[in-house]
Amino acid sequence: MKFIELPRSVKQDRKACYVLSGDDPFIIDAAIKTICSLVELPEMNIIKLDAPSADEIVAAAVVFPLMSPVRVVICENFVKSADELKRYLGSPSPDSVIVIVSPSLTSNLGAIKDRAEVVDCSKQDEGMITSYIARKCNEAGVKVTAPAAKLLIAYCGRSMTRISVELSKLIAFKAGGTIESADVERLVTPELEYRVFDLCDCLAAKNGERALAIMDDMMSGSGGASSVFGLIYSHFRKLLYIAITPDEETVKSCLNISDYPYKKMKSQAKSFSVKRLKSICDELHKVDFDYKSGLIGDKLAMINFASNVAIKGDR
Repeated sequence: MKFIELPRSVKQDRKACYVLSGDDPFIIDAAIKTICSLVELPEMNIIKLDAPSADEIVAAAVVFPLMSPVRVVICENFVKSADELKRYLGSPSPDSVIVIVSPSLTSNLGAIKDRAEVVDCSKQDEGMITSYIARKCNEAGVKVTAPAAKLLIAYCGRSMTRISVELSKLIAFKAGGTIESADVERLVTPELEYRVFDLCDCLAAKNGERALAIMDDMMSGSGGASSVFGLIYSHFRKLLYIAITPDEETVKSCLNISDYPYKKMKSQAKSFSVKRLKSICDELHKVDFDYKSGLIGDKLAMINFASNVAIKGDR
């Protein structure tokens, strides 16, 4: 089940157990709030368990709710055997909902997969996030342009956790005005993945000095050169794939990217020939190998790559 389907499920076809899985804490928290909205007297009827056993979960679920139509049992770090929980879900209490928070879907949950509803709480699609941004701006009496919303989503890597924070900052800054792309560029720090777009633009423009500055900044906040080289290598491989694959939907599906990054990468891919993109990927592979083998340091690896791409251009 997708997260956007959860409100309907909770109101019309409530399940005895929901498993919240995904990589966006904001969405997981929103899912918990959606389910808990069923509860009256939450201080008495919302139970939170940390690293419980299946027996403890069942014991909490069979308690009758107090002056509320529903009792919710929220479980985190549930990694023990789920056999007893499976038996309970064969004939669950109609007045209780069990919520298991498991971002990475631990193996023990396989026992209950046929008796629980798994809710996808991973990063949402661009359309859903755009609607969220528009709604929040409208509530605050602030307007936002479509390009600004798209840029905010790209800068934050579709993370609702970060978008919610950055959007609050932008709303406070504009105070009744209109959020423009320039405001996003001024106030929001791009995710590491987005900085690769800036780097690619500099390399396409043969601005090696600026490219080196971007790479140095990326490495200072990423945990090292290896992760940065991996991101850059991945980006240029995507550009190569886009350059040789004409069908837009095929590309977006295979690369798991939304409309905005696709259009930006499509534009960047046109700055290089297919032959040059293949050559850049080969160079990145060699630089990464030399760095990991200890043949060169991270600074020299950066200089070698940026200089070679910027100087050679599209040859």
